[in-house]
Amino acid sequence: MNNASKAVHAHPFSIFTYLYRYIFLLIIPVARGFFTGLTGGFAAWLSGAWLDVLIVVAIISLAYLKWDNFKYYMDIHGIYYTYGIFFKRAGFIPSQKISTFAVMKPFWLRPLRVSKVRVDTIALRPQKADLEFFVSFDQADRLQDFFNTSPLTQGKVLCQYRPSIMGVVFLSLFTSNSFIGIVLMATFISQMGQILGRQFNDFVFYTFEELSRLLAIGIPPIAAGAALILVAGWLIAFCFNLLQTKNLCTRRTQHGLQIGGGVITQKHYELRISDISFVDIRQSLLTKLFRLYSVYLNAIGFGKEKDDISAIIPFSTQKRTLNRLSLLLPEYRISPRQLKPNFGAVFKFIIDPFWPCVLIPAGTLVAAWFLPNWTSIIRFTGFMLSVPAFWFLGVRLVDFATSGISKIDDYYTLRYSKLYYIHTVVFNWDKIALINIRQSILQRGDDKCDIVISTRAEGRRTHHIRNLDRQPSLEIFHAHENH
Repeated sequence: MNNASKAVHAHPFSIFTYLYRYIFLLIIPVARGFFTGLTGGFAAWLSGAWLDVLIVVAIISLAYLKWDNFKYYMDIHGIYYTYGIFFKRAGFIPSQKISTFAVMKPFWLRPLRVSKVRVDTIALRPQKADLEFFVSFDQADRLQDFFNTSPLTQGKVLCQYRPSIMGVVFLSLFTSNSFIGIVLMATFISQMGQILGRQFNDFVFYTFEELSRLLAIGIPPIAAGAALILVAGWLIAFCFNLLQTKNLCTRRTQHGLQIGGGVITQKHYELRISDISFVDIRQSLLTKLFRLYSVYLNAIGFGKEKDDISAIIPFSTQKRTLNRLSLLLPEYRISPRQLKPNFGAVFKFIIDPFWPCVLIPAGTLVAAWFLPNWTSIIRFTGFMLSVPAFWFLGVRLVDFATSGISKIDDYYTLRYSKLYYIHTVVFNWDKIALINIRQSILQRGDDKCDIVISTRAEGRRTHHIRNLDRQPSLEIFHAHENH
């Protein structure tokens, strides 16, 4: 019996998700109703309503046919699937080529006992999963068992790491984004307003206005309102991140990692060690001051969606972070700096944030002098713009003091900053896609250079290290080739 005869349908819930793909067809009845209503009135629209009904039936039929024509079958050798309405296609992904096998259980699907399965390889687009479908809880467990028992994939569990709740709280505390929280808050208010009516929106805006007025002690009410929105957005994002990461647990097997966690969406990932592009030990300026570290992975199919787990080790001290990393990923050894920028290179590091740090305060003073009636608002705006500029300057100064390159065996350690984060990145020589050693006119005098390394995974990620000695930089990479 071949795989095609064993293939089964995905969960019928998939039909509802496919409806969104054909919802654009509703443009036809909407446009027809609009123009008919303008020209012929209700009677003319009613006479053509059969076309609207026909289009709705077509949308439902296409969603049903898409579900009916998608079938899959998985065993220890891999996963076979068929799809296509008008043109039938079949695919097969061998187990040893699956980089990440993920099972997601959103809270709104758990009462229905429905899971979303994601299968990723290095072959297709990095923006979405290579294969994604819905199954029952029992079927998801069965598919995971097949993947775990497949040759050349996972193997038995060798060690396990479950962070403390405080580590997860710190991770959510330092990584929450106010803008994301504001978007979530606005969406919630809009949806609740539609459900509960205009009175709910009026109550929310009245409460916000009163709070802004109470907080406006010595500052303009509009400034107090803006600060209140930012704080509320950050608090919402913090709670959301905490619930997405809570119950984090990472297990090391012979050939891979098993990562699970989350409350809003329960997530479980199985990923292959060989498909990890690099390990990223990340700090912000604030966590650098507290000497806290967190460890992220860049791997095929892992962390590609906004609610995915990305940090496998939440914020902890340097010693604890390195000890846990050595248990989970002993292959990735961090080496002390061998190449670093000279003292005279400091201006190259601070040139980008230097001008905003000078121009924003200067512009604030000039604007306040020309517009004295708006002084309080201008000063507040200038202050809010200056904070990220000076914060960026602080990050670049830390980058100057800590950046560099080192190598031990086949593993390179890069230290650099990108935007507001300080990175310590470790990867294998095999993950390097391109080494770009570039030299400006100013760097030629003392034979310095910038190194930009591209690592390969789904797409490319670049790592930029500034102002190193050119000849030793060439030698640290040529040494591997000569070896």
